[in-house]
Amino acid sequence: MLNFALRGKTYPAVTITVTADEIAAYAAASGDTNPQHAPGSDQIASIVFPVVHGLPLMGVVTTDPELNVENPLMIVHGEQEIVHHRPTRPGDTLVLTPSLVSVEDKGKGATFVARVAAATPKGELVNEQWATIFVRGAGSGSQRAPNPLPAQPERSEAVATFTRHVATTMPAAYAAASGDHNPIHLDPVVAQMVGLPGVINHGLGTLSLVSGGLVEHLASGDASRVTRLAVRFTDMVIPGSDVITTAWRSGTGFGFETTRPDGKVVLTGTLNLAVA
Repeated sequence: MLNFALRGKTYPAVTITVTADEIAAYAAASGDTNPQHAPGSDQIASIVFPVVHGLPLMGVVTTDPELNVENPLMIVHGEQEIVHHRPTRPGDTLVLTPSLVSVEDKGKGATFVARVAAATPKGELVNEQWATIFVRGAGSGSQRAPNPLPAQPERSEAVATFTRHVATTMPAAYAAASGDHNPIHLDPVVAQMVGLPGVINHGLGTLSLVSGGLVEHLASGDASRVTRLAVRFTDMVIPGSDVITTAWRSGTGFGFETTRPDGKVVLTGTLNLAVA
């Protein structure tokens, strides 16, 4: 059972320097061919790239003995939010500070929210990211009333629809570029041991694949215009299949939904852009 009294804890900061090669490698592993991510004088990172350096620090939170995640194979990535204060560029020196925002009992399971803030050495925020993690079997076991679903904004007429193919080689390529070597994405035996049909694609890998299309269709290919990306992961994606994304205007931004060919929704989210 997780420690539900633990929240607001901040962990030691880590300083990193972003390189042109890792920006390009992440885009390639994500199937993102946007020329903005190729090495050059105007290179910027893709909108999901902050997870490359954020993921290890999310791991620091996850493995905190005080939090008490007993079996990391039982965790499920539920939601991800990334806020961009400006684009990430090669040569950026960033101070990354992880923290534990909250821990909640969900009955049979539990959730915790981890945050990583990336700032310049002078303290200017570059990006922030939050991950909501569900831990199966880590709740109190008591019967709890389900949290009410958030009100869904009215879905308007689609402004973009596109299909992306999830290559069978994507999990291995994405693991190498992102540093996420969770065996459920790489080893079919381990995946089946925890109740999966086989290797599944990284949730963030699917998001990175979709996000390239969102930038292409909604931001005219300019990733620097994206100020916020938030997503909920709702089902698995099997490598070798397609995913279909539909986007529509929602408030001051866009809503989107990604499905498998069988119609099962795998991602829902929102994207916000700076005014052009």
